[in-house]
Amino acid sequence: MEEINSKKTEAFLSAIKALADEECKNIDEETDRLRVERLRALQKEAEDRYKAYTEYETARIKAECNSAVSECEEKSRKELTDLRAELCKKVFDAAGEKIKEYTKTDSYREKLISSAKEIAEAFDGGDVELFLRKEDLVFSDDLKAVFKNGCVVTESDDIVYGGLRAADRKTHCLADDTLDTKLKEQKEWFLEHSGLSIEE
Repeated sequence: MEEINSKKTEAFLSAIKALADEECKNIDEETDRLRVERLRALQKEAEDRYKAYTEYETARIKAECNSAVSECEEKSRKELTDLRAELCKKVFDAAGEKIKEYTKTDSYREKLISSAKEIAEAFDGGDVELFLRKEDLVFSDDLKAVFKNGCVVTESDDIVYGGLRAADRKTHCLADDTLDTKLKEQKEWFLEHSGLSIEE
């Protein structure tokens, strides 16, 4: 009987051990499953955090670069504008000096008379007022002689380089043959065709 009890006890213990082994195996499997699940969740969380951080840093760096590029472009555009203005000033200051030299020649006097003849023809003997710079008033008599009805000669402070401007006082028609206007037109042409324009 003792042997039967011993076998029963052994079978009982064996069953308990098998049950405990099964339970341990289930716990180990559940632990492994939870560990893998948690590891995946942590990995996804880390990837999401890394992705968000890299997107943030990429956007921040891109914004900084765009700002730096814009600042650099603006600075370059200003430098080019200043350089263009300086170059243009040098060119037209030199042209102004050449014009001043030209206005001291006999050719200039002849050009004024020729210009007055064209204006007299265009205004067809109207009531004309000529505008000259102070230095050119010495040619007043030569210019008046061109107009069959005579004309009034007035000093003009806004004519710097020379030439003449005329107005028909009845029709209010104007004619501008000043060197100032011609120089201004040349300056506009120069800026347009010199290759010094600044692209946006």
